[in-house]
Amino acid sequence: MANNKAGYLRQPMQPIRSIIVDDEPNARMALRGVLEENFSQVEILCDCKNVPDAVKAINKYKPDLIFLDIAMPGYSGFELLDFFDEQHISFKIIFVTAYSEHSLRAFESSAVDYILKPVRLEHITRALKKLNIEEPVDETRQYKTLRDNLSNPLDKKIVLQTAETIYVVRMEDVLYLQAEGSYTKFFTTTHGVLTITKKLIDFEYLEESGPFLRTHRSYIVNLNHIKRVDKKDFLLIMNNDAEVYLAQDKKNLLLEKIIR
Repeated sequence: MANNKAGYLRQPMQPIRSIIVDDEPNARMALRGVLEENFSQVEILCDCKNVPDAVKAINKYKPDLIFLDIAMPGYSGFELLDFFDEQHISFKIIFVTAYSEHSLRAFESSAVDYILKPVRLEHITRALKKLNIEEPVDETRQYKTLRDNLSNPLDKKIVLQTAETIYVVRMEDVLYLQAEGSYTKFFTTTHGVLTITKKLIDFEYLEESGPFLRTHRSYIVNLNHIKRVDKKDFLLIMNNDAEVYLAQDKKNLLLEKIIR
């Protein structure tokens, strides 16, 4: 019996015309089954077993959304984008991946939606909740940043979206983050101060993917940009001379990390 959870989606009236791309028949079948059982608003136009078939299907059907596997023989999922001019990429992508938990930080940094294999209802629900087909945002930069982050982990980048613009910023150019209510301010060496429409807690994953530490409930800092530590007043002086608070219970951890 179908659960018909179309209420998870942001556009209650408009069907989301979709294509599934995966070289594994069982994986395609599993994803299709979960979608058809729980998300009646997702209209599956066809399944494709490889990128060349997907390119033909996209040109034929003009879908809104691609559920795209990454690791496939011949062409990887990332190479699908190489078959289209950037200005002609009107579809959105949800990557379906078996990457490790550690590698998933690259997806978070790149602001790209993904579903883990084996597919589970809650993962699909989360991805579709964030989806907005009607939003005219070119996400090609996010997809390319993801590919770069996975292929070159020593030069990681993060995608930051303000109310008006999407920025791709190198991790090493981020000085620190500061909480401001439901927003987060990114202080950078290259783009000044960027106000992002996410809470600071949404960026705690940075502690696992780079030289970052949450030093206070309101701050996450790049350890490489600390100029001086005032242990008496529990302050960090950053390379831009800004003063950042250091929680008392974070002092020893901070010193341990920067003295290594």
